[in-house]
Amino acid sequence: ELNIERIISSPLEHHCVKHTVEHLSQYVETILLEVDETGKINLNQLKELCEDKSKKTLVSLMFANNEIGNINPIENISEICKENEVLFHCDAVQAVGKFPIDVNDIYFSFLSGTAHKFHGPKGISFVYINGDNIISPLLHGGAQERNMRSGTENVYGISGMAMAFDKCIQNMDKRKEHILMLRDRLKSGLSAEISDMQFNGFQEDGHFLYTVLSASFPQHKKSDLLHFNLDIAGICASAGSACSSGVENDSHVLEAIGHDPNRKTIRFSFSHYNTVEDIDFTINTLSKLYQS
Repeated sequence: ELNIERIISSPLEHHCVKHTVEHLSQYVETILLEVDETGKINLNQLKELCEDKSKKTLVSLMFANNEIGNINPIENISEICKENEVLFHCDAVQAVGKFPIDVNDIYFSFLSGTAHKFHGPKGISFVYINGDNIISPLLHGGAQERNMRSGTENVYGISGMAMAFDKCIQNMDKRKEHILMLRDRLKSGLSAEISDMQFNGFQEDGHFLYTVLSASFPQHKKSDLLHFNLDIAGICASAGSACSSGVENDSHVLEAIGHDPNRKTIRFSFSHYNTVEDIDFTINTLSKLYQS
């Protein structure tokens, strides 16, 4: 057994990790790293904490943020964990199929992903577990999944996930180029049409999740109805994470980076199925709202 005594995470994690860490805080020490206004974690703080080897420690940090699109410095985090013999779990849900990830080159104790984020079927996911780590079964009663989880495997889901992943790998560069073009077009178009447009998260040097754009709109008489009006126009976007598309208040991620609650954030997501026409229609729709 791993016998974890301390968990280090961040306030920007997806609810699946955030709520789990909150629950486990009843049993082990939990520490959330500091983040700046762009969502960057404090690597020096992580290093100092990991150098304290008095407690068996697990670090759980996401590869890419699902709301603001920040990419964590995974190789640096991995090195810090490896050097200090700390377990490292990476929520790579947003990154699998979009960025090259090699578990032979980067130290991961655990890495998790899910099929529907790379156009596979919903209801199937996976976890990579480094062979050095032995954990108790999630469910008891059978020897499936190398004794990690009993129950008959979802063969259709697994096959669909494998095929979707293979297509992503084969077409990764082509899809990225197309999606980046769409993202840049929306970002520049909104900036040109609406004054005081801002964008949440780190936006420089290509170090961001190119399938997400978190746009922060200035106050306007119709800003509270932005999400509603986009929905009416047939534009699929979200006021928070995609898992909380009906939520209108700032999410825990936006609160953690100090986002101005008087501004309205809309999260736009992109895929290779989107077109230039989709982007131009979205820009035109929002421009009309702010000019009315």
